[in-house]
Order: sequence, then structure tokens, then C-alpha cells
Amino acid sequence: MSGTPAVVSASNAVGDDCLVTETTVKGTSLQGLLWADQLIKIYGLGCGFPERYDYVVFRSDEADLPVIKQLWGQPGDTLTVLDNGRFEINDTEARTPFNKPYRLLGSARTRLLKLVGRLDGYLVLGHPGSVDSTRVGLLSKADILGYVLKNSSD
Repeated sequence: MSGTPAVVSASNAVGDDCLVTETTVKGTSLQGLLWADQLIKIYGLGCGFPERYDYVVFRSDEADLPVIKQLWGQPGDTLTVLDNGRFEINDTEARTPFNKPYRLLGSARTRLLKLVGRLDGYLVLGHPGSVDSTRVGLLSKADILGYVLKNSSD
């Protein structure tokens, strides 16, 4: 799917429970954070669990390959969508990694309004129009295949 980073590749085991997969990014919906053809390491959930702003890898019926998006909200967090297209997590305005307010465009704002309140899943977002929580809703822990550390060059 165009504009949707996805992953494909072979895996290496690291320890009994920790599976690390090296792969390359396909697509451009996290351009500026992760680049098309960039080599990344995906850590399975046996290695730990992603933290806010790490990149989450998940499957979606809307994409042929697993999708990578940034983790913005976790179960128990409170989501507020503001009139100006911006949003807050736990009363703190969401800002992009480039320190600009994250602005929801078009139907993304309308769809995210359905998730307002206390989150009961994981809120993942990419660039507007991509396959993320504004299209597929909140992710459950079972939806998450792994994660890529925010400093993905590691």
C-alpha cells in the first residue's frame, strides 16, 4: 500500500524469548523519522514492550505487510481532541518529533474523536491518511508484533 511503511525480512533469535528481526522500511508515511529502505531492528515482545514514541509494528487488514507507526497513547491515558485539529494525551499537547503541534487533518480528526476519553488500547499514528489508529482504531496488546526503538539507528 503506497505511503504505508511495512516490514519484510528474515529473523534472528536473541535468547530464548527475545526475537529480533532485521528488515527494511517500505513506504513513506513516517518519512523524516524512518526512511524508505532504511535498515531497522524489530524487537519482539519477548524483549520488552514499546515505550511512548517508539515505533510499533502491527498487522492490519488494510495493508498487505505489517505496518510501523509511532506509539502516542497507552491504556489508561486520556485522549482529548481539540477544535483546532490538535490533540492532547494526559492534558499535554501532542507535538511531533520536530517539536511542532501534531495536527489532525480532514477525516482523521473526525475518526479520532471516536476514541476520546480514557484509552483502553494503544494509540498509534503516522502521517495523515496513513493506516494508523485514525483508520483502524486502538490496538490491543495482541495486535502488536514488535517494536522499533525511537532511536532506530541503534
